[in-house]
Amino acid sequence: MPIRLVFLDVDGVIKEAPDPYTLLHRHFGTEAEGARYLAAFLAGEVDYEQFAQLDAGAWRGRSVAEARAVLRRNPYVAGAHELAAGLHRRGIPFILLSSGFDLHVDDVAADLGAAEAHCNLLHHDGERLLGTMTVRVPWGGKGPIVRDLIRRWGVDPAECLSVGDSAADIPTFHEVGHAVAVRPRQPEVAQAAALTLPDLRGLLAFVDGCH
Repeated sequence: MPIRLVFLDVDGVIKEAPDPYTLLHRHFGTEAEGARYLAAFLAGEVDYEQFAQLDAGAWRGRSVAEARAVLRRNPYVAGAHELAAGLHRRGIPFILLSSGFDLHVDDVAADLGAAEAHCNLLHHDGERLLGTMTVRVPWGGKGPIVRDLIRRWGVDPAECLSVGDSAADIPTFHEVGHAVAVRPRQPEVAQAAALTLPDLRGLLAFVDGCH
């Protein structure tokens, strides 16, 4: 069936760096804290909500403008702008779905003209980060969000495409008729997809080949 709606992960798929949290930790010199919090989450010592608050807390008081500049320096994956332009020409809306945060994702959505963007919210007062976050897209929680969006947009799941790079994107693959892995980080991501690509330059051809 032809594709009528596209879901795109952001980090590692549209932008080169696979993790905006790591970008900020490196820039602000909080890598040790970030590594400790991640280890605690992976060990099951804290849940994702607690992990997110710990990560955000490490940046309390940091400059919003500085953080945004770091994230903007993260380059786009080859073919990102061409993909967006091509989807617009074909009248196919695309939705960004990320476990990253709005300080990054909203800029990408504006750059590319995304129909919607769903991500976590990194709280700030316009000048300084406040050290807290609202979790809207938890790690591993994208599947139900995609299901709800498909229902809201009134399209058939068979007419939807999901594009991702990590194990957190596999649940979205199960909700749609077409799945593409771009720069997959784990073998199981490629195995769960119909196609694997090294960047975004071949994705429009895939879209056009779906009938």
